[in-house]
Amino acid sequence: MSLFPESSEQPSGRAVLLSIKPKYVDLILAGTKRVELRRSWPANDIGVMVLYSSAPIQKLVGVAFIDRIEECDFQTLWKLAEAHGGGVTRDELDEYVKGKKTAFGVMIDRVKIAEAQVDPKEFFPDFTPPQSFLYLDPTDFRRVMRAMFPSEGPV
Repeated sequence: MSLFPESSEQPSGRAVLLSIKPKYVDLILAGTKRVELRRSWPANDIGVMVLYSSAPIQKLVGVAFIDRIEECDFQTLWKLAEAHGGGVTRDELDEYVKGKKTAFGVMIDRVKIAEAQVDPKEFFPDFTPPQSFLYLDPTDFRRVMRAMFPSEGPV
């Protein structure tokens, strides 16, 4: 299912909002971190991640379009991180996934840096940064995209 059937640039699948530490968001937006490492991942088909840069930034700062999801053991996840700029050391990754048999490498196809960083409370008055992810319905996703990319006109 495409959220935007009228545009070939738009993602297929669902959209999620992810809370990510600023240092990792910066690497994703710079294009050097091409894999987002996650302890868990939604079962549904996800096509795009709206990037929320956590404290002290606390803004929606861009979107990352997903190529594919790799569910794998620690050794394979570390190889993905090494090959695709995971942004962590082996020890940091080991600590992050400790106790998990498998974890997820979210392979990033491309990113778009927001023209305007947006406070998520503009859309979600009771916004609390999600521990893992927050599904965005198509209407909320379009509203967020219009706010982050005002020069692109109506979505």
